[in-house]
Amino acid sequence: MKRIISILLCLVLGFTMCGCSDNENGTAMNIYYLNPEGNALVPKEYYRQVEDGQAAVEEVLEALKSPKDMKDFQTPIPTTVKIEKFRLKNYTLELTFHKDYTKLARSSEVLLRAAVVQTLVQLPGVTYVSFYIGDKPLKDASGVAAEMMCAEDFIQNTGTFLKSYQKMDLKLYFANKNGTKLSMEKRTGVRYSINTSVEKLVVEQLMKGASSDKRSAVIPDTVKLLGVSGKDGTCYVNFSSSFLLDGYNQRPEVTIYSIVNSIIANGNANKVQILVEGSNNSTFKETIDLSEPLEWNSDLLEE
Repeated sequence: MKRIISILLCLVLGFTMCGCSDNENGTAMNIYYLNPEGNALVPKEYYRQVEDGQAAVEEVLEALKSPKDMKDFQTPIPTTVKIEKFRLKNYTLELTFHKDYTKLARSSEVLLRAAVVQTLVQLPGVTYVSFYIGDKPLKDASGVAAEMMCAEDFIQNTGTFLKSYQKMDLKLYFANKNGTKLSMEKRTGVRYSINTSVEKLVVEQLMKGASSDKRSAVIPDTVKLLGVSGKDGTCYVNFSSSFLLDGYNQRPEVTIYSIVNSIIANGNANKVQILVEGSNNSTFKETIDLSEPLEWNSDLLEE
């Protein structure tokens, strides 16, 4: 589903960002509207008067539904589509839409979802956005429930021609044979889609396991990766609940800092927040507190 979204979405960054909200003393952000033709997203600068929390979500949703300059912008949320309620919890904003949402044309639905997600994840405390129709998660064209979405799920195409795939050299940290230290493995020329962030690529490579018998995998294959996103220098990695439950063959800190060190060594983040089902209210193996972002750990590196 995410690849389809990335192909369909065309973000016109070069469009003139004219106009502001009435009060420019607030916090600046971009709200993503539709262009006059209704076939691409356009960022428009907006000054938010409420800093964070439920009230900030309400303010931005209202602005998203009612652009000031109707000549140059139109809302991605049609009047026939009602947001019945929302809930902000553990970095995830859950939006519940009326059942008429399902009547949207495919192209309009994709643009609506992209505009809403890319706008709302700019708010403090919002890393993921989930869509619901009534009490059921939104499903993609194949009938699969849509995952929690972040800005990285929507490729921002400025109109230049981009290759579908690129290559990168990675430094990945696995457990040593004893499970007591981190052992670095170099992977050269790793091929990945432009629709995938480097941070997500790193976690996916870790989940594939080590390529040498001198090192051990750190994440059981029963664990599901629910999402990877970045914000203000922090990478958020969201795993399924099995991350806390399944067996491991190494010290708890080796598992956690395999993920943290690998992401920091290759991506743009300097901290990593590990989430479980969208929540940071967890302690890994009764040892590692996951309530706050974690930084690089050099003490666990094998000499």
